[in-house]
Amino acid sequence: MKHVLIVSNDSKSLLDFRWSLIQELRRQGTSVTLVCSQDTSFAKLSQAAIVDDVTLIPYAIRNSGLNPIEDLKFIRFLNRLYRFHSITHVLLFRVKPVLYGSLAALGTQVKAIATITGLGYVYTQTTLKTRLLRLITNTLYRISLTQTQWVFFQNKDDHQFFTNSGLVSPKKSSVVGGSGVDLDIFRQTPLPPSISFLMVARLLRDKGIWEYLEAAKKLKKKYPHVDFKLAGGASDNPASIPVQDVEAFCQQNKIQYLGQVSDMVSALRQSSVFVLPSYREGMPRAGLEALSSGRPIVTTDTPGCRDLIGGNGFVIPIQDTQALMEAMEKMITLPYDELCNMAKQSRVIAETVYDVKLVNQAILEKL
Repeated sequence: MKHVLIVSNDSKSLLDFRWSLIQELRRQGTSVTLVCSQDTSFAKLSQAAIVDDVTLIPYAIRNSGLNPIEDLKFIRFLNRLYRFHSITHVLLFRVKPVLYGSLAALGTQVKAIATITGLGYVYTQTTLKTRLLRLITNTLYRISLTQTQWVFFQNKDDHQFFTNSGLVSPKKSSVVGGSGVDLDIFRQTPLPPSISFLMVARLLRDKGIWEYLEAAKKLKKKYPHVDFKLAGGASDNPASIPVQDVEAFCQQNKIQYLGQVSDMVSALRQSSVFVLPSYREGMPRAGLEALSSGRPIVTTDTPGCRDLIGGNGFVIPIQDTQALMEAMEKMITLPYDELCNMAKQSRVIAETVYDVKLVNQAILEKL
């Protein structure tokens, strides 16, 4: 009988992005065990695991940095799980689980299936430290991915980068629609009668937070009736922005900072246009939710972000506040009917490319 182990850094991503896949595995009679960090959403994950008869094992997975001793412990921990818990397949999400979960499969009968969810700050920043980390990470990918049965990517650019760099074979890799979006939860709703903008992202510099806030500041002076909103919480990422800095800027410039939003359905329903001026993404989850909700989009011409656009919005260069402001102003001045046409096209893209059922089916076919 199949016994699938799923490894991810955090409990929230398993709940938000992978639970429909887990439930489908259970419906098929497959045993499922989860490994993730015991973080703020772990208690909620534990309750869901009990309901669906899923085994949950906590393990403190560090999101960033290289610590050879801790990393070797993680590999040994996973290898023992593979061997002594009759694991037949392992699904690996996020950087460290992919790197070390694949290596742990060496010498076992476990079939490892990895998903590259994005490349992160190591590939978006150009400091001496990140260049060194990139060299090390590429080497680890090149070694570890040889142990995988299949590798999924969430955008075409990352897939091309990995294949062109010799990190993965094109014969055992493919692209899926991110983590997918539940079209029944994020239903298309009418655009509000008055225009407003919403950006959803962790407070990281390379998400384009400051570009959005500066553009919103200037536009708010010109269009005081338009609302500009930012949703997203703090992060331990090296590129993080202090929450107090964002709060102070928003308060001073009449921008609404919503903090960490739990009800994204309502946040999108109350907004007209979704904005994400990120420097690079795997496939932005909030962007998929905006597509499914039927929201026009302004985003950057960069991996993961440009995939959201197809007659439903505008793309701009990264780190270009002026271009962002101009694209947002176009949205303000467009006739309501044109915005509604963009909204309909967003929903079409969600239905044809990013439906979570399509993503889950692609993964299940490899088991």
